[in-house]
Amino acid sequence: MLNRQLGTLFLAICLTLTTVPTVLGGESTQVITVAGDGSGDYNCDGIDDHIQINQALESAAGNPGTTVQLKGPFTYEIGDSLLIGSDTTLAGDSDVTIKLAKGLPVWGGRESSIAEKKAMLMIRGSSASNVIIENLTVDGSQSDYYSSVKLGTSIYNMATIINADGLTIQNVTFQNGCNDAMLISQSSNVVIDTVTVNKCGHDGVYAYHVDGITVKNCNFINRTNSSVRFDSVTDGVMTNNECTTSGGGYAGLELQGTLENIEASGNYFHDLDAPAVVHLNTKETNVNIHDNRIENCG
Repeated sequence: MLNRQLGTLFLAICLTLTTVPTVLGGESTQVITVAGDGSGDYNCDGIDDHIQINQALESAAGNPGTTVQLKGPFTYEIGDSLLIGSDTTLAGDSDVTIKLAKGLPVWGGRESSIAEKKAMLMIRGSSASNVIIENLTVDGSQSDYYSSVKLGTSIYNMATIINADGLTIQNVTFQNGCNDAMLISQSSNVVIDTVTVNKCGHDGVYAYHVDGITVKNCNFINRTNSSVRFDSVTDGVMTNNECTTSGGGYAGLELQGTLENIEASGNYFHDLDAPAVVHLNTKETNVNIHDNRIENCG
């Protein structure tokens, strides 16, 4: 009888422990699927796909730890920003592309503030934490639908991330854009890893007033401005990246503003129209640039 009572008590304790995270509001590991073939929790048809994807992201925002998985092969055409909330992962299968739809009104402009630089990828609300974007191709449609847009005029960013604490962008290709691939501002604890930027319209990574950012293992192909720009950045690292050009563009690393604790090493800069590293009106403390390979840079 005692053994049976002890067994029952042990089972009750185990069941209680398995429900504690839910009771205490702990993170889930739920996956919400979005598909173009009718097999997802939310289903798209290649037109205004931002509607269904944002519905999935809104659901994820209410369940911390959720992944919104875009199923492929499929090209999701979006006519509005995808809004990613805290403790949310936006991921794709290996053959997924998010593409800017044609015929949209102008997003942003030279006179717009950073907060007004609307983009394909943005955070939900005024701030977010622990956001992951991974395993996607983001196509800004410049050569397809917006060839008349002058590059580098702050129109149609691919990602504008403001007020994020904890941001990871990994295994993502940004291509064919009109302006910045990734504009990150007023944010902290940022990691950009194994990203390809191929012919965006301005900077590959533009970090403005950022505390803690690492850009590593990336491939940048410039055509308008710089691969990476650190402007008023503290604790910034750029390592093991390749920076080159398709014709045009500027530096591999552009430094501006007040900079503290910056490390740039192990990068391969080659065939750039400007010097590999450019300093523009900087106030620098503990900026270390060393052990980079530099070939045929202006």
